[in-house]
Amino acid sequence: MDLTKGRQDLPQILEPFMTAHVPGATRPISTGDIVSFRFPHSDGPGDKDRPCLVIHADDDTGEVVLAYGTSIFPKERDDHSLTVMNAANMAVANLVKPTRFLSVRRVRVKRSDQRFAPNAEGNVVIGQFPADGICWGQRYAKLPTKTPDQERHGVHPPKAQRSQTRRGLFGRRNPREAIVA
Repeated sequence: MDLTKGRQDLPQILEPFMTAHVPGATRPISTGDIVSFRFPHSDGPGDKDRPCLVIHADDDTGEVVLAYGTSIFPKERDDHSLTVMNAANMAVANLVKPTRFLSVRRVRVKRSDQRFAPNAEGNVVIGQFPADGICWGQRYAKLPTKTPDQERHGVHPPKAQRSQTRRGLFGRRNPREAIVA
């Protein structure tokens, strides 16, 4: 075996696992990327392209785990969410408004999944999470344990119940007195 030829062939041998990506994409999806994806609801498929954070990449299976991105911030902040707030970080991440990525709400998909929403250039990666010091493997390991099959179906924690005691008539904070005719 010619060692110099073997070195040249090495990237070709590993390529199906290391660079599996959406057809037409300009680069592979990797951990820390922000991608455009139709995230599924607990009751069916997603209908909206939304930013999702790649929190884990499994090169053995060719799958990635995506965290749900939202611009609606719940009052209770959990330890497993990451937020992009300031303008400089939003520019790096290519986000138009502050976004929180909820790792407890996640889904495991193939890198070639049809729910990725490529832009006009065919790229699904819209930005990069602006944090150099994050150890993605450690963050993923600290998440509530779910099997890969559970992640493939989507992890949807129950929604927080809104308190109705603070709202009055028609959802107003300071309700008007009822008019009796």
